[in-house]
Amino acid sequence: MTYAPGELARAGARGVMWQGLAFASGKAIVLLTIIVLARLLSPHEYGLVALAIVLMAYAETVADAGVAQALVYLPRTAEVARSALLISVVIGGLLASGAILAAPWIAALYNQPDVAPLVRVLAISVLATSLAAVPEAILRRDLLFRRLTAAPVIRAAVTGAVALSLAFAGYGAWSLAIGTAAGSVAYAVACWLLLPGPPPWQIWRVRKDALRANLSFGAPTAGSSLLARLIFDVDYLIIGLWLGTQALGYYTLAFRLPEMVIINVFFVLSTVMFPLYAQVRSEPERLRVGYVKSVQLQSLYGVTAGVGLAVVAPALVPLLFGAKWSDAVLPLVFLALYAAARSLGAGANDVYKALGRPGLSIGISLARLAILVPALLIAVRWGIVGVAVAQLAVSVLFALGMQTVAAKVIELKARQLLRAVWPALVCGAAVAATGICVLALPLPGMLTTTIVTVVLGVTVVYTILRLGFPALHDELLQLVRRR
Repeated sequence: MTYAPGELARAGARGVMWQGLAFASGKAIVLLTIIVLARLLSPHEYGLVALAIVLMAYAETVADAGVAQALVYLPRTAEVARSALLISVVIGGLLASGAILAAPWIAALYNQPDVAPLVRVLAISVLATSLAAVPEAILRRDLLFRRLTAAPVIRAAVTGAVALSLAFAGYGAWSLAIGTAAGSVAYAVACWLLLPGPPPWQIWRVRKDALRANLSFGAPTAGSSLLARLIFDVDYLIIGLWLGTQALGYYTLAFRLPEMVIINVFFVLSTVMFPLYAQVRSEPERLRVGYVKSVQLQSLYGVTAGVGLAVVAPALVPLLFGAKWSDAVLPLVFLALYAAARSLGAGANDVYKALGRPGLSIGISLARLAILVPALLIAVRWGIVGVAVAQLAVSVLFALGMQTVAAKVIELKARQLLRAVWPALVCGAAVAATGICVLALPLPGMLTTTIVTVVLGVTVVYTILRLGFPALHDELLQLVRRR
């Protein structure tokens, strides 16, 4: 399907709206679940499940061998879809079986025997992820974001209901593991039911050329995604090995808020932007204009939200999770700033993939991993705060690097990108100054401090946009009103 410029913009706006609705609804349920579980589980139990989940996340990242991304890029034929499903079923089954068999070895590596049964339960999520990949990709490819909205909400609701029921019944770490697996299965079922046409289940009717096309595009993409996941979660592995599950519990909880409020937003936007960029990959000027606007909006949100979360962290953590999680406050400050820095590089990988060059992502990810791992290994001697600071420093460096490469690929000038992120930098600095001033006031209680900081921060940002960047302000209003 081909879209005219105005139609494509409207499709993108609708996609962001529906994906944003799904994200907000799902994450509201997730946040409530986390708040309750944080009060029911100990930091050790929380860290134990976090360790198992992060290990399974690597398997889930490559569970479809990248064919979900390939479906967006390749011609829209039933043959391609059937081949993609065959590949994802085989790879997902092998990875889930491997996780079950490797569970005792994983537990021994971390000297945590209780991890083994949790890994076996979470292997179900790996298989479910592979089964959901194809229908989800078809819905995204066809820009059917409204239809897809229900799936993440169902997953969050099932995860929360199962996890909380078991946690109140006293099942501890098992509650979160079983809830996660149940949510993944529910998501897979929902994605298949949401397909508008006949599902491509006849996986025995495939040809070698379709399999080869899926793997040719999907394998590098899966490799890039795996490296991105390793970069995203290697801090968890290092903390688990060097500092133990209790420290991992504090760090994981600290990471949850910037992950939900900022980083996951960019994952949602990526699912919309990649198919949009793919639509206009043969029209360089439209691609450049769209990319610059994407960078501007994503950096504005990411920097202001990240800085705001950092300044409100001392009041927010005890307010939401209780005093026993006070050791998560300082890591949250730096991890929120890390999320803000990541927003400055958001969107680059989508451009690489849309232009059929996923190998660029692999090269950048390898370079990042080569710098990040030594930095974290050095920083871990200062505990989870040191790890968070190292993440922030490396994120700033590679946000600049990724945008430099993206600018070269689509022939953008550096000053165009600088103009795009300038409103974000100005608003971020204003939010930091506002938050610091509010925290210095003798306000009564954590709730009052949090509300006043958020309200003043939003007001300051709106004022700056209205007076300092009126064109951007008006464009944002039009984007919100667009149907």
